[in-house]
Amino acid sequence: MNRPERIARAIQASGKSKSEIAKLCDVAPSAVTQWINGESKTLKAESVFALAKATGYRAEWLTFGTGPEREDAQTTGEPDEEDYAVIPQYTAKGSSGNGYLNDHVEITGGLAFKRDWLKRMSLNAENLRVIYNQGDSNWPTLSDGEVLLVDVSRRDPGNGNMYALYDPDSEIIIKRLIRDLTGGWLIRSDNQDKMRYPDMPISDQGMQDVEIIGRVVWRGGGI
Repeated sequence: MNRPERIARAIQASGKSKSEIAKLCDVAPSAVTQWINGESKTLKAESVFALAKATGYRAEWLTFGTGPEREDAQTTGEPDEEDYAVIPQYTAKGSSGNGYLNDHVEITGGLAFKRDWLKRMSLNAENLRVIYNQGDSNWPTLSDGEVLLVDVSRRDPGNGNMYALYDPDSEIIIKRLIRDLTGGWLIRSDNQDKMRYPDMPISDQGMQDVEIIGRVVWRGGGI
């Protein structure tokens, strides 16, 4: 965002009218309109600090776009609900290998994702879950212990996409689904060592019996 967009955002989020902002900043309402429209090339320091006090947004962020947006975000370290969605983080592990049995699953907290990013990715926060990868069958795409974001609304098999699945033993596995040219599907590991991690062919009928937990839409971990 440029400076006029940041100012407009702060004023809108404050719930105050332009007239109220103008009064609090000791300027004419037309000046506030110029700030929002970008017609004012310079902004006096006293106006910036008055605007920051009136809206609850930091003067540094309003001027330069750097640092936390709000003072409360800086002091508490908590994500701003308006800008961030907190996705529930489960203890469940999905195995990049032979399967991982999760006897007991708990929500241990959450990871914050920018709502703007979720919107660009066409993701609904309510459909997302955070789990962990286990093993190296999808290396180098996924590392052991890596955090995964799973969209539980995307359960229809799609060619080339990676999914969290239940195997026949009700253990969670992380695999890619590949449409076989001869018909049916291949449940595939990204690891190129096919002696250890061979493709698993499955018919269309058999695919209907596979319980797809959701599609893996994001990965995050060490490099």
